[in-house]
Amino acid sequence: MDIPRARHDRVQTYLRVLAICIGVVTVLLWGIALVSASGWFKGSFAIDYGIYMDAVDRWLRSGGWYQDRQLHGPYPIQLGDVLYPPVLMYLLVPFKLLGPWLWWMIPAGILAWVVWHHRPAPWAWLAIALCMAWPYSPAKFVFGNPVIWATAAVALGTIWHWPAALAVLKPTILPFALVGVRDRRWWFVVLGLAIASLPVLSLTLLYPQVLLDAQTNPVDGRGGPFYSITEFPLVAVGLIAWLGRRRRRDGSNVGDVTRGSRTAG
Repeated sequence: MDIPRARHDRVQTYLRVLAICIGVVTVLLWGIALVSASGWFKGSFAIDYGIYMDAVDRWLRSGGWYQDRQLHGPYPIQLGDVLYPPVLMYLLVPFKLLGPWLWWMIPAGILAWVVWHHRPAPWAWLAIALCMAWPYSPAKFVFGNPVIWATAAVALGTIWHWPAALAVLKPTILPFALVGVRDRRWWFVVLGLAIASLPVLSLTLLYPQVLLDAQTNPVDGRGGPFYSITEFPLVAVGLIAWLGRRRRRDGSNVGDVTRGSRTAG
């Protein structure tokens, strides 16, 4: 047997086993946490979903989107603050009827399908397992934070490019949205979002200042305008699967369906 090949196969096996172990431990720890702290789960489940549904209700009631405390200079980030532009309402409104379970199950299913679609190499599985072991990653699904939809958009962007543009709904993760920037359709989606923002233009123009005024809360550590850094491992999962996709003997990628797509580049 070719010694370098045997060594490579051994390393790949070790990576697979390590990824599986990390995944199993992560699931077990979260399972134990949910059982032993069921009160926390009941109080935390879909809490961010509720915050943004309240923001929709506030807009319908009074035309406001952000909390009043966010509009008068620097403020420490607190539970209930709105840190997304108002164009997010187009995604939120249908889920007032569909409810919080589908709110997190749909993007979770999309992310899982994209990872499976790319058939990532063992090193990528290990990286994905580490990203999901990062406590903030599963917590975002528990809380129903809108970043889970941006994560799904970035993941789909690794297949069809243009869906990644939807991640600009969360501007603080904009670099991840650029995965599809060379596709003309990506620009059409961005243009569509810009047009959709016109009915709430005054609120949209407030967003940059609201974000810049956000300060780290010294009590619970909620972090200032760069608060999304803790979400980067989750958003990166689809990209890691794409970067680690395995190749066939003819050099093409397993699951590649984007050949021949129209691009601006």
